[in-house]
Amino acid sequence: MARPTTYSAKLLLIQLGNGGTPEVFAAPCGLTTRGIQMTKETNDVTVPDCDDPDLPAWTERDVLSLSGEISGSGILAAEAFATWRAAFLSTNAVNCRIRINETGANGGGYFYGAFHLTALNITGEIGNKVQVEITLISDGEIQWAAAA
Repeated sequence: MARPTTYSAKLLLIQLGNGGTPEVFAAPCGLTTRGIQMTKETNDVTVPDCDDPDLPAWTERDVLSLSGEISGSGILAAEAFATWRAAFLSTNAVNCRIRINETGANGGGYFYGAFHLTALNITGEIGNKVQVEITLISDGEIQWAAAA
């Protein structure tokens, strides 16, 4: 059996754009868990066999929509709080990159698109550091750019 090439979790980055021209992307400090979930909404259609209608019909699916959701959690770093706060309080989407920080030869690159920060959960427990959980949902198309 050949061993697969794997990625270290530290190579998965959530980067937010600053809205400038040119736009600069940075990963807010403090997130220790990061992820992106891509979903596809479909419509099911039952298609009968025309030659033998007594045979079981097969289900075919048409794609209705695509969507993405970014999530993260970790320590609320003071350096990142203004970024999260501004993204949440804005009614505008923020440009994001979800980077696999590897070379193109190793499958690296990034998903990118506009996202709304829909959840900003800040919690604290005596004896621990303040925690943050974020959720961003896509606002339009998500694309992929392969690393060089």
